[in-house]
Amino acid sequence: MSTYQFKLPDIGEGISEGTIAKWYVKPGDQLKEDDDLLEIENDKSVEEIPAPVSGTIKQILVDEGETAEVGQVLVEFEVAGEVPAAAATTATAPETETSTASTAAAKPETEPAVTKPTLQPRDTSLPVLAMPAVRAYAREKAVDLTKLSGTGNHGQITKADVDQFLQNGVVQADQAADTTQAAAPSLPPTSEAWPETREKMSGIRKATAKAMIRSKQQIPHVTVFDEAIVDKLWDHRKKYKQLAADKGVHLTFLAYVVKALSLVMKEYPIFNSQVDMDSQEIVHREYINVGVATDTDRGLFVPNIKHADQLSLFDIAREISANTQKAKDGKLGSEDMKHTGMSITNIGSIGGGFFTPVINWPEVAILGLGRITKEPVAVADQVQLAYVMKLSLSFDHRVIDGATAQRAMNRFKELLSDPELLLMEG
Repeated sequence: MSTYQFKLPDIGEGISEGTIAKWYVKPGDQLKEDDDLLEIENDKSVEEIPAPVSGTIKQILVDEGETAEVGQVLVEFEVAGEVPAAAATTATAPETETSTASTAAAKPETEPAVTKPTLQPRDTSLPVLAMPAVRAYAREKAVDLTKLSGTGNHGQITKADVDQFLQNGVVQADQAADTTQAAAPSLPPTSEAWPETREKMSGIRKATAKAMIRSKQQIPHVTVFDEAIVDKLWDHRKKYKQLAADKGVHLTFLAYVVKALSLVMKEYPIFNSQVDMDSQEIVHREYINVGVATDTDRGLFVPNIKHADQLSLFDIAREISANTQKAKDGKLGSEDMKHTGMSITNIGSIGGGFFTPVINWPEVAILGLGRITKEPVAVADQVQLAYVMKLSLSFDHRVIDGATAQRAMNRFKELLSDPELLLMEG
């Protein structure tokens, strides 16, 4: 028998860690290759991971609710015969071999074998790259991250780098004191006079929190507010709502918004880009995918409508409905949320007005939709009632100037105010 260690795989999109949402197995279970193994949550999606080999579960090393880094061992299998060639780099020696038995016996059986990365002297001209969880861990251990050279992608410092630093030498007392003073204070304990309850953050909520912090720290946000008169849009949807229903389509205002935004992204391609600060480049996408923030009981997800500029209104409406249902059922995969050019978030459906939406990193802008209300407006020197939609546009001021943002907003309002123009342009 051989032991195969399965590590958290790299699922792309720059994601370096994930939270164990659910194990489908327990020690002693026998699995075939591609049987359900576990679910991984991150700020992008929930991924179902199949068993990479056939064998028996020996031990689970990361419990549900815990966070693991890419490359960290999650579970060990007992595999009959030799470990498959594709898995050779993550396999341990067969238990029947005793060449290193004296060393291995000194360690607890539950401790996974870890290959320690080799740290090189850090280039002090580069910024410190580390996930918030790693920074918190370093503060807890009184480790100065500026003294470390990361072994992760693009030199990112990992938890293993911190551990190796600790093993190579004791942190100086004065450094520990400085780090302790800089650490954020903990909440005061609960008193009987003022009772409180605590709820553990879900994997999705923790991932969302990290993503929002990263966005606000890295992107200089600016938000412009505006209003669009949408009388013709209101009438157009009312006219074709039943026709759409007869075709099994739930036609919402959001479908019109997605279509209009896709055309704006085509005319103003900077809104369909991302910033690569490592190479000092602006990356322009040659496709147009529009993300739609979707609220669920499990948290917020942002699936996208792929090639939205090439779809009809009915097709866009179908995609929105399908993505919403998948999000609520927990069936969204990473492919449903990858390669988004720009996102839409909508609080108008629950009565919200203007707000300052946070950009979904690494995108460079996000459109916020507020409620549609009937208000008095001035038209041709006359005051009359009209349907008005509240709009909020947050953008990355590193690559988008205020004048460009307002011009794009003006074009969006023009398209949205006249659905016939929207259909002709599309």
